[in-house]
Amino acid sequence: MARRLCRLPRLLLPLAAAPRPQPRLPALNPSPAALLRPSSSPTPTPSFPAFPRLFSSSSAGDSSMVVVGSADSFEDIHAKVQVEKLPAVFYYTAVWCGPCRAMAPVIEKMSRQYPKIPVYKVDIDMEGLGTRLSNLKIFSVPTFHFYHKGEKSSEVVGADVKKLEAAMESLHKQQ
Repeated sequence: MARRLCRLPRLLLPLAAAPRPQPRLPALNPSPAALLRPSSSPTPTPSFPAFPRLFSSSSAGDSSMVVVGSADSFEDIHAKVQVEKLPAVFYYTAVWCGPCRAMAPVIEKMSRQYPKIPVYKVDIDMEGLGTRLSNLKIFSVPTFHFYHKGEKSSEVVGADVKKLEAAMESLHKQQ
């Protein structure tokens, strides 16, 4: 099995190999004696949460994004969309997928922009989904399936924002 390596262009190799001077900042590089000396002041505690968006509900309040939590709920939702002839978007993703992480804020924004079209976020690594995803021909992520009147009307594979926006706008106009 061959290893894949990132290689620098030949023009940049001399620059990458040259040693760079490292500045010594006294606050960041204290002497060993300063590390052993006890501090007289307590560590300051911030008066605000470290992750303010973690505790904010304002941006998620009007979103139509639904995280599918199990293979059974995926089956139920998928069947309901088809039987009741509902509009929907299925967003197939994975935690380890870089392009999926890049598309997450885009699809979240679209789910707020089009609140009448539910977006179902499905993690492809969820236990019990393998066969079902093969039947749906989900072979790469991110993949977006757009349903109009219960039938799959279009598909976007990959992190293509323009295609995603066009497909979402088209689905919205069909309502």
